[in-house]
Amino acid sequence: MSKYSLPNTKISATIMEFGKGVLNALPADYSQAEMEDAMLTIITVWNAIVLDTWHNTDKNEKMVLDALSQAPKEGQLQVKRLIKRKKTKFSDDIRAVGDHWIREEQGDFIFGCEARLDIERISLNEDSLKH
Repeated sequence: MSKYSLPNTKISATIMEFGKGVLNALPADYSQAEMEDAMLTIITVWNAIVLDTWHNTDKNEKMVLDALSQAPKEGQLQVKRLIKRKKTKFSDDIRAVGDHWIREEQGDFIFGCEARLDIERISLNEDSLKH
């Protein structure tokens, strides 16, 4: 079993960085509903890859890709980019996203979420617990 370290960044900041390509593609005057749709895609891909890591499989990734098989090519490409980004730039982060929300504050949309971890299946480095 591989040992993992817990990142010292907030999961919400990590998810925003992970999904910045999708978020940057939103129109300049995007609505809360458009941001919610974008974040749902970002979180779905993130959690699929995390769950596959926890269970040493690729079935969740395949389910996401299968669900998009009839979607427009641009949407499929966007998801494939997210999968590659998770596996290459964020592969060490094994936190899943639990509850999440978007609220409006002074004309800006604020994203927040809670991290989840499968402590029964994942072994953590002792040093990562000393934040």
